[in-house]
Parts: sequence; structure tokens; C-alpha cells
Amino acid sequence: MSVSFYFKNLEPTEGIKEHTSEKLEKVRERFHHVEGIDVRFSLERQNQICEITVRADSTVFHVEKSEKDLYAAIDLALDTLSTQVDKYHKKIDSRTLNSDEEAAQILPSFQTAAHSEETVINIYDAPVKPMDDFEAALQMQLHKYRFLMYHEADKKKYSLCFLRPDGNYSIIKPTETLGQYEENIFKFKNNKLEKLSVSLYPLSLFTIPEAVEQIRESNHEYLAFVNEESRRMNVLFYAKSGQLGLKRPVI
Repeated sequence: MSVSFYFKNLEPTEGIKEHTSEKLEKVRERFHHVEGIDVRFSLERQNQICEITVRADSTVFHVEKSEKDLYAAIDLALDTLSTQVDKYHKKIDSRTLNSDEEAAQILPSFQTAAHSEETVINIYDAPVKPMDDFEAALQMQLHKYRFLMYHEADKKKYSLCFLRPDGNYSIIKPTETLGQYEENIFKFKNNKLEKLSVSLYPLSLFTIPEAVEQIRESNHEYLAFVNEESRRMNVLFYAKSGQLGLKRPVI
């Protein structure tokens, strides 16, 4: 099991890592597939904080707890994580899944308060089928999507299309320079896409917990960012149910 540890304003110790890893092993055993676990320790105003993010079985679990003693914060965070996983499995087991849509509906709901220490995020892979910019814009019109993540066959690099307030379309594309993106603004004219402008488009580098905090503070329906772990564009969004979802590249 891969566990990444990060320390901020605290001295890294093997004892803390071993204590956390040993208890996380019990959590790992409850999943079919664990993609990764991030554990962040920090010190703020004499409070020692333990923040755990688990990416497993196409879902993200996130908890954050603070105590005067770091070991107490770790144990409290892990107890909360265990409870969160219990609820997840109970909801999954409570119904027979007939479709992917039903599966998304019964996954654990995310807390709608302005700030929550617990978050469960449903993960969705972007389409594998390639399409060009014109087809992406047509799909946006046809299905009335808020955004569409897609890739072009010749590049296999994912782009993001969304409708602008002026009725035109913005398409965010990766440039040839690693880590850079550009915004292409198009409009439909004579059943074709006419490019109006192109400019560099800065995407912030966030961890998933940081992206969750950002989307809550901004009150936006969705947030495009570069995932700090994968270094690829992801989109965090609110589903119609109020749950948080994460759209990510699949290739």
C-alpha cells in the first residue's frame, strides 16, 4: 500500500509514520483496490492536525481532525474514516445496482455545510472515445452539458469545453509546453466553429482537498485544476444531487 506523508511546521518522525501506517492497514483491507493514501500533518495555533485522503474503489474519502496531541488527532481521524467507510459500504450493499446512474445516486452524500471535516467524492472517468472540438461543442448543445472533458485522437490529451455567458464556447487545451494550458474561444458560424481568440489559461495546482476547499469558497458549480498527484487536468463539480464529483482523464 502506497502512503505519502507530508509534514508542515512539524518535525517528521518515523514513529508517527509507523503508527499511522499500521492503523491504515486495517482501512486498506476493506477495499478491493486502493489507488493511494495521502496523510498530511500540520501545526496551527498550537493545534496538531491530521488530514487523511484515501482514493479507493473509484471514491475519495477525506477526513481532517485536530487535537493538542498529534497521536490523538491521528486516532480520531482514523476512527472517523472508519465510520465513513462503514456508511459507504452499507449504502452500496443496501441496493442492487442496475446502472451506473443508480450507482452514482446511492454513493455517500457529501456534507453541504460551509466547512466539513468529512467529504466523500464520486469519481468519474472522462470518455475514452476521441472527438474533435466541433463534435465536443455539438455534444454540449445536444445534451446541455455544463462542461465536457474529452480528448482528440491524434494527441490523446484531454481538453475541457464549457459554455461562456456570451453564448460562445471556451476550450481549454494543453499546450506543447508541459504544465501549460491555453484558452481557445469559439463561436458557431455557418455550422462551423470560428476561432475568436486564443490566450494562455493558468490552471492552479491543487491537491484534491485543496480543490474541495476552493470550490466551496468560490461557490462555483465546477472547478478545473491540475491534480498535484497526477499532474493532469481534473474537474471538481457539484452534481444535481448536491454531491461532489471528480472528472479525470482515463488515458
